[in-house]
Amino acid sequence: MLKITVEMTNERSTLRVEGKLTGPWVGELERAWSNSRSESLGKSCVVDLSDVTFVGAEGQKLLAEMHRQGVKLEARGCMNRSIVERIERG
Repeated sequence: MLKITVEMTNERSTLRVEGKLTGPWVGELERAWSNSRSESLGKSCVVDLSDVTFVGAEGQKLLAEMHRQGVKLEARGCMNRSIVERIERG
């Protein structure tokens, strides 16, 4: 199960992700990101992974692609911070 909450401000859009980022849920995050990009028009984008409990390989691949396209990844907890750091190092 995955929950995605999109918050828009004048400066940025934030996608708050909760649950497991694996399987069909990866596509849900990709769709939410795509919708957010089309609505935010030039604003920065942040993905908050603080409440994610698991990130599968396909989820990590999507997060890496999002990062390459300028999305800032935020995380708490050892597992999520480790994933984000690995993505940021390339």
